[in-house]
Amino acid sequence: MTEKQFRLLYHFLNRISMWVQPINRDTIVSFIYGFEAGTGNKIFTSALKSYLESRYEIFGSNQGWPNQISIYSEKKGIEWCEAFLEIGKTIIEKLKIENNFNL
Repeated sequence: MTEKQFRLLYHFLNRISMWVQPINRDTIVSFIYGFEAGTGNKIFTSALKSYLESRYEIFGSNQGWPNQISIYSEKKGIEWCEAFLEIGKTIIEKLKIENNFNL
């Protein structure tokens, strides 16, 4: 992941309403899939899947990372979008540290 790609994802997670409308599972998933297709890597979703598996024992299935977020949101009693932002911001912080990116 380049620093430019990192910054774009960081901006998306912190100002999501500037990127997608309405803010819901479908638009968020579409944005992330499009972002990863455009960049040619799946670093964000791979890190997200690994984090949910290791930290919360929420394992991926054939339904992918969006379903892992659903399971997490149900366990926490929060909406899917809130769960995605919570986990997404954790992942982006980990990527920032691992890649020594500055904001």
